Amino acid sequence: MITNFRISVTTLTFCLLMMSNFPLIASDVKTISWNDLLPPGWNPAKVFEDMSDEEFNAMSDEKYFEMQTKVQAEIDAAPVVEHFNGQTVRIPGFIVPLEIDNTSLREFFLVPYFGACTHTPPPPANQIIYSEMKDEYQPENIFQPVWITGKLKTGRFQSQLSEAGVAQAANIDSAYSVSVDLIEPY
Repeated sequence: MITNFRISVTTLTFCLLMMSNFPLIASDVKTISWNDLLPPGWNPAKVFEDMSDEEFNAMSDEKYFEMQTKVQAEIDAAPVVEHFNGQTVRIPGFIVPLEIDNTSLREFFLVPYFGACTHTPPPPANQIIYSEMKDEYQPENIFQPVWITGKLKTGRFQSQLSEAGVAQAANIDSAYSVSVDLIEPY
């Protein structure tokens, strides 16, 4: 009886120790949103903020293109939030495959909304995450959102995105990359 009690206490102690470690493991992963990847106050369209609707509508084509060029320059130079560099994060998004073999993929962009980069102009680089799987991943449905977990790095990454039926690949910049440890349905 005492032997069974010692085994039970030992087993219980072991289980409690293991369970107490799970919050530490989970706390190492920070769940973030796409807004977290935008530096506070960054607004690429700020050149239009002080303009009334009447002023905007009265603007000449030359002035509009000049202002649009400024906005595009802000988007092209999209700053990052360095605080996340090297952190393990979990973030939801949509997959845009870069390299696919039959139904398996290893490289992809994670983007905040469906159709980004393929059906619309790409979002700013700080809203695109270049993602690379250690092992091939077979998505159940490429059109459904996913959660990815992995180590986030800041830095400029340029990849070519090719579409079926489009002669020339598009160069897409991303300001973040993730070495994906886990991918799961949203």
